[in-house]
Amino acid sequence: MSATLDHPTLGPLQGLSFPSNTQYRGLPYAQFNGRFKEASLHDRPISSAEKPYNATQWGPLCPQVPNGIKFDFALSGAELPHEAEYKQSEEEGLNVVVTVPKGVEAGKKLPVVVWIHGGYWVVGGNSWPQYDLRNFVDLSVKQGRPVIGVAFNYRLGVLGLLADKGLESAGNYGLKDQVLGFQWLQRHIDGFGGDPNNITAFGESAGAMLLSALLQLPTPLFNRAMVMSGSATLRPSKTGQQQEALYNDVIQALGLTDSPSGKRAEELVKLSPDILISKLPPLVHVGPSIEPGFLDDVVTLNTIAGKTRPSWCHELVIGDCFHDASCFKTRVLNHPNNAQYSTDCIESVLEPAKALEIIKSYDLSPANSAEKSLVDCMELLTDLRWYLPILHTVYDDVQSPTSVSRYHFHQPNNFDSQWKGLAAHLFDITLLLQNHRDLLSEEEIGLGEDMAQRFLGFAYGNGFTSQHERVGDKKAVVVWGPNGRTRVIGDEEYDEVLRKGRGKLLRGLGWEACESLANALQFGIKK
Repeated sequence: MSATLDHPTLGPLQGLSFPSNTQYRGLPYAQFNGRFKEASLHDRPISSAEKPYNATQWGPLCPQVPNGIKFDFALSGAELPHEAEYKQSEEEGLNVVVTVPKGVEAGKKLPVVVWIHGGYWVVGGNSWPQYDLRNFVDLSVKQGRPVIGVAFNYRLGVLGLLADKGLESAGNYGLKDQVLGFQWLQRHIDGFGGDPNNITAFGESAGAMLLSALLQLPTPLFNRAMVMSGSATLRPSKTGQQQEALYNDVIQALGLTDSPSGKRAEELVKLSPDILISKLPPLVHVGPSIEPGFLDDVVTLNTIAGKTRPSWCHELVIGDCFHDASCFKTRVLNHPNNAQYSTDCIESVLEPAKALEIIKSYDLSPANSAEKSLVDCMELLTDLRWYLPILHTVYDDVQSPTSVSRYHFHQPNNFDSQWKGLAAHLFDITLLLQNHRDLLSEEEIGLGEDMAQRFLGFAYGNGFTSQHERVGDKKAVVVWGPNGRTRVIGDEEYDEVLRKGRGKLLRGLGWEACESLANALQFGIKK
């Protein structure tokens, strides 16, 4: 069933009506101006009284590998009903979905929450069922804090991130697409009943990395941010040399090495997205690029606090899942003996006494079973790549008015999958958005609703923790799970009891040693 909104700036929009909300799908927010070129803001009416815009159908995805949704389902451990083949379009992929509670009119000034999807920077879309915001918006109404939900598509893979002098491309198009998305919101969300001055962005995994990159920009884009299981240090901005190496790999994979260097860019632009993507590795290692005036530096553990706490973002929440490195299982944690490999990496980076401390703390012994070694190494990588950036963001002394809160997710995944029993990557989003509700236990549903209640209070400007939850003079930590419980405890207790003192141990090594160790584990020992 459809419903028509007479939007004051976009024109009449025919949305899809549900019992508790109306969803407007496939709205163009940016104009595609060509491959390896910046898009421009779509800032004009898209319909007329005679011809309302049909916003009842999902817009196409930005080009990506077919069935990329399977990668995502594999991370959560359970599939949802989905389309056999999602339409893709380079020209029309820059679209947005807006989900509005029933009865909300223009000028209502509801808080707006913007979801930024993950997917290794190469897959994902706002039409995927696991990221549909309808259930979350319904839950916001049920809890008495209604919000408007928004989700943008953005360019992915080499089509959104490849940079090279020969292309006259600085990359970062996927990030700049999101910038345009927030600018579009600031101009048009009022017509849906949203408040352009009360926008909360949240993203997970690559979506969190993207959000962490946007926090480095000088331009105000949103008021609050919740950065979930990712940071600017997880996929640092590539230097010119790194981008050149990636470009050469792409040229070789596409069979363009024999073309004159001046012609390669033309060939890249001519190739259809399907052919280009099919000839590259499915999870090609793309990412943001250093670009003067946009992303100026490579963010390290030492600089993340200063770089990602801008004065224009009033409040920041950051957090992780206890086994976030589950997403590294196939690409990194795939050695015949993970414990031996990790031990070798540790001993290659640290002096003997410090190496032994780390090895003992994570119980890394080649004599342990493969299953135990996998989990132990997963916890080490999680601490290095996810937990440490949180600690540096919270504790490093920077002059910033941005308040920072944190959470940690410890609820084990109970799906019958390889992640069963682990607080695995993406399971927090599975509970928060409630799209797997029919597959969840009452305990998991209850925890998801509690997570949503806290998030919605944050979006309403009430803070992530309340005054009565303060823990003396300690920094408060929100802990979700296990056993479906939410606790607020002091930071020292959290690290000592739930992280076995490992945060203090790793911080004691120094940030450079920790980054070197993480790189050795992820990319191999330097020869």
